[in-house]
This record gives sequence, structure tokens and C-alpha cells, in this order.
Amino acid sequence: MVMTPRVWRNEKQLVRDIYNMTNELISIIIPLYNKEKAISQTLMSVLNQTYNNLEIIIADDGSTDNSASIVKKIASEYGRIKYFHKKNGGVSSARNFGLSKASGEWIVFLDADDEMMPNNLEVLIGLTEKYNVNIASSNICVKEEDGNIRNIDLRITHEMLFHNFIKALIGNKAIFASGACIYKRSLLGTKPYNENLSRYEDADFELKLFVKSAVAMTPKVSFIHHGEFAELSKIPNNKKEKDFIFNIDFAHKTFWQKIKMGQYINEGSRTYTDGVNSMKARYGLSYYWKYAYLIIRKWLGVEYKLKQLLGFV
Repeated sequence: MVMTPRVWRNEKQLVRDIYNMTNELISIIIPLYNKEKAISQTLMSVLNQTYNNLEIIIADDGSTDNSASIVKKIASEYGRIKYFHKKNGGVSSARNFGLSKASGEWIVFLDADDEMMPNNLEVLIGLTEKYNVNIASSNICVKEEDGNIRNIDLRITHEMLFHNFIKALIGNKAIFASGACIYKRSLLGTKPYNENLSRYEDADFELKLFVKSAVAMTPKVSFIHHGEFAELSKIPNNKKEKDFIFNIDFAHKTFWQKIKMGQYINEGSRTYTDGVNSMKARYGLSYYWKYAYLIIRKWLGVEYKLKQLLGFV
């Protein structure tokens, strides 16, 4: 009788994990528009990843500076970079265009002036494997214009699997930044970004996507966002028509989606000079989800403090 070597289940699992992690292609999609001062640093942060099975898709949205020649020079030296030029149509259009050119099973959308830490992709793909999810996210830090680094303090101390990621965002247990998230390609469809929006397009994206899958989150930082992450300065009123804040659709949304929309209404009423009157006229009673958001956020903060006092966190 021929004896076959015994292979333990955990060894089989280890072999499968190693195989998957070294064979699943990740596409990093970078929308590019006049970022000649930053794109080199961004590209090198991707090329220096510890996870090697990747491709970089550059969707040049009609740049008029020296961005294209910088990208092409780096591509000629390092490879793995695919450059595409298109007519200017905005960041959402560029991301969707880049997605159409991508071959990866996993997708990361990266802004042209942000940076990945060397282990970013390894951390993200590892989370998808460990928790068997279609979305994973890491914490970030923010590099201000003066060069100072600001950390984002989350209300979690270890990896977590969130079945309600929008609630986690509101409760400051998670954060959403494009380059710090990875998505299964099949989850995105063909045009996940609304091309009619030019501001807060990520908000529309997250509200639609994060109800489709659980999300694995780590509080460890593996991504650097450049510039102010939160509220922007005052925006001219004539830009409202393409801002998500003035195009929110409350129909057929979950409770937590509406609470998150209330957050954006709250932010929008401070960003635009005529925000309050415009939003009240546009949204009617739905405008008051803004106050529901403020109450819920406060309650989640109190709940967290109580759990801290009782030793549950």
C-alpha cells in the first residue's frame, strides 16, 4: 500500500493563502491632472510596495503641465505602468476610465498626490484573505502643507470586521480614504463613480458601495494623505450643481445611509455661503437628518466612553 504524506488542514490553508496572495493582480488606478510636482513621489510609493503583483493605470485627464512626460519617463525605467490620455472630464470620469483599462482582480483608487507606505497593498490584500471580504481598509495619516504629520485617532485598537461600515465611519471606528481601501473588481461594476459630480464624489461612492459588503479594517497606518482631509474652504455658490451635497437622494436608503447624508448636509451648510437656505429649500424635511447625525454622533461618542470606563475597549 502506498502511503501519502499527511498534510494538516492549516498547512493546506497556508499554501492556499500564499498562492492567492502572490497571484491575484491588483490594479492601482491614478487619475492625473496637472500634478507634475507630486506624481513622481506617488508612483515611486507604489513601485516600492512589498506586494509585487500589481499594475499601475494612469488616467491622464487632459493634463497641460509636465505630468505626462514624468510618468512616461518613470514607466520606461520601471515598467508595470500603463499610461492613457483622455479628454478632460473630471476626476470621476478619469477613475471610471482607468477602471475600464484595468486587468486586476482587486482595485485601488489612488490620488496623484498621495503616498502608500511600502506595506500598504500587503496589508490590504491580507485583510481580504483573513476575513474573506470584498473590501478592506487601513488607517491613514495626513501630511499637512507645512510638512507636519497628523495621525487619525480611531476608536478601535485592533483589526475589526464591520458589517455596517457606514455606522463605523460615523462612530469614528473607521476612516475612508481612496488609496487606503481595496475593492474586489466584481463589486464595482463598470462606472462606480458618478461623472456628473465634481465635489464629494467619494461620498456618493461610499454610500453606494459600503452597503454591498462587510469591510475589514485595521487601525494601523499604511497610507499618507497629503493636504487637509476634512472640510474644504468656502466654495463659490455657482459650483453647487455638481456637488454631491446638493444632489443627495434620500429615497430607498437605509437609516445609517440617511444619517451619513445628514453629516454631508451639516458640512455643506457651513461650506457654502447660502448653504442653509438652499438646502432647506432643496431637501425639505430631509434637511433635518443633519440634526439626527449630530445626535447619533454624540451618542456613539458617549457609548464609547462608557465602554472604556467599563473596560470593554
